[in-house]
Amino acid sequence: MAERSIYAQIDEIKDVLEQRRREHLRLRGHDASVVAEHVLRLECVLKTLEWVRDNQDELKAHARIRRQEGKPSPTG
Repeated sequence: MAERSIYAQIDEIKDVLEQRRREHLRLRGHDASVVAEHVLRLECVLKTLEWVRDNQDELKAHARIRRQEGKPSPTG
């Protein structure tokens, strides 16, 4: 399976986030709390993806340096 671009991931998260925000406005009580938590998590994911998008060159340079030094990447 091909990896989706960071731009596609950001667009998808934005769409889901907007849907959840609308859903949250209609809910009350426990259900509203659950959706509010989901919205918060989606916002965090979105901010992380946006940061990665904005810092791709720096991240690639760092990975290249680590490979040249022979150090394993943090993910394995």
